[in-house]
This record gives sequence, structure tokens and C-alpha cells, in this order.
Amino acid sequence: MKFNKNAPRYLAGGGELIGGTGGITQMCPAGDFLEVYKIDRTFRIYTPEDLDPEETDPNMSWMSKPVADVGSANKIVARVFIQSHEAIKNTPLKKNINKDDLLRCMHRCKELLLICDSRQNLVNDEVKHIREIIQKGELKKDGRHFVEFPQVNQLEEHCAVFLSNAKNSIQTLAELINIFYKTSFDGPHFHKVTSWAEKELKHNNNFVQYLKGNKLNLKYIIDIRNSQEHPKKQMKLIIENFKLKPGNNIALPLWNISGTNCTKPIPIHLEMKTILDFLIALSEGIFFYCVMDNIQSSFPFIVRSINDDSLDKNCPIKHYIVPDIKINGVEMTQPPDKSGD
Repeated sequence: MKFNKNAPRYLAGGGELIGGTGGITQMCPAGDFLEVYKIDRTFRIYTPEDLDPEETDPNMSWMSKPVADVGSANKIVARVFIQSHEAIKNTPLKKNINKDDLLRCMHRCKELLLICDSRQNLVNDEVKHIREIIQKGELKKDGRHFVEFPQVNQLEEHCAVFLSNAKNSIQTLAELINIFYKTSFDGPHFHKVTSWAEKELKHNNNFVQYLKGNKLNLKYIIDIRNSQEHPKKQMKLIIENFKLKPGNNIALPLWNISGTNCTKPIPIHLEMKTILDFLIALSEGIFFYCVMDNIQSSFPFIVRSINDDSLDKNCPIKHYIVPDIKINGVEMTQPPDKSGD
């Protein structure tokens, strides 16, 4: 403490967070700031220590700002970040594991997946709108000429941003494994992670099998991103917008890898959704497998899951880590009941 303990910078701060619906639903530290959620808005709060760590100003103020128009009700926010915070805040981990580093990593993963979600929603909304025009027979036509044929605006840009952030989220999960196991994986190379796990995590066969079971899906996402970012003759991403086909049929926007690693054309808006759902589930799976493998306690812990129909719509956390305590064979610990909130 550089200044007198009664200096304004050391006193408690307060203030109202403007915007969003209702009150605060969750608060989670994310390294250099505190992230605060309403159901449909995200704010960041910075303390004087965050803003002026060298203590140069005794009157240093607090700062808060809105950062996203999604909040705790968003599946990605709840399941990738808030759930991770709740899972480890009271869970005893091995001493060499820094919980702040874990939360920074999962926060970054959350941010990357939110960008993917935003681009997927843009593409999906435009595809839906154009399909409605087509189904209503409202396409403009001059004789045998379709004029002003509708297109998804900036489709290639949306695809590039989506795939780039999807790949980066995979890389972030490799960094998460580095934090837990003191490894040094560089990049989203999960074939290397899987090979390492088969040798070093023989005690945790479930985790090894989980990684092996997801290896092909991970490789596909990386391949499709690399074929877009670094196109080559043997592997290039082909992106087609709405297009007129023989028989005056109209094809949805499609993508596929051409060349020696050729794949079947798939509707872009559908595959974006599939990839995003996969990455959300993957982030949960890897996080919980790593946590459960690194608990240091004389008490056993287990992962508890809530049924989908019982999830709190304001913060749909599904998985919790709880002590596995039984008395006379009766389970004494249950996950928090959020269904009535």
C-alpha cells in the first residue's frame, strides 16, 4: 500500500450498471477485470488496482463498461465461462495450477465462440430471409433472366471470421491443457495432444478415449480453415452463395474442400451451427476432464449434471463439480437447484 489506507483509491466502489434486463445474475473474475452479467448484457468492471497497478494516483477511480449484448442467458457465456468459474471456485486443485490462468483461458474461449456465434447468426438470418423470398415466388425475373439474384452479403468474410475464431478456440483448449499439465503444445494440433495423452494419461482412459473420439472432427475443422486461409491445389475451400442450378433449382450457400482431400458440399449455415455446438461441448468436456484429473483432496469429487428441462433459463449452467459424500449409502450432495429461480 503506497498511500494512506484512507486514500480514495482504497475505498469501496459502487455504482449502477445501466442497460440490460433486470439485475445482476452472475459475477466472474477474468484476470484483469471482473465480468458482470445481466441476463442479456455483459459488463466489465476495473478496480483502481487493475487500472493503476503501480499506484501512481491516490484518487484513482473505478471503471465499468458494457462489452456485449449477450449475458448469462446465452449458452456460450453460461456453459463455457460461468460454468467453468463455478466448477473450480471451491474445488481444491493441485498447488501448481493457477485458477486465474484457467479462467483467463476459458474467458478467451468464450469470446472466440461468441464471435463464431455472431457470424453464424448473420449467415443463418440472411439464408432464412432469402429462402422466404424464394418460397413466396418473389424473385425478380425478366423473361428467362433472374435479375438481382439474392445473395448473402459478405459471405466469404463471414466464413473466414467464423473459421478463424473456431480454429483459435481449439488452440485455446490446447493452451488449457498446457496450464493443467505443464505441457507446451503450440497451436491447435490435437493429434499431438492425443498422442501425448495415450502415453502420459494412461491412468485416465476415459479422457484419452474422449480425445481420440473427437480427433477426426477437430482435424476437419482445422482442415477447412487451412483450406480457406492457405488454399492449395490439393486443398482449397470452395464457397458458393445462392446459385441457380439446372432445372431452375436454387442451391443454398454451400462450402466444400476441393482437391485430393475433397469433401461433399454442405449448406454453410447448417455446418456453422454444427461446428459451434461441437466446440461448446468440446470446451466443456476438456475442461471437466482436466479438472477432475487434477483435484487434490482426501474427499472424492464427481461431476453432477442437470436435466435440460430443469436448467435455469437466466443462466443455463448444466454441469457442477461436487463432493461425492454418502451416508449409509444415501447421497448427501446435489447440484444447486436453479429451476425455481
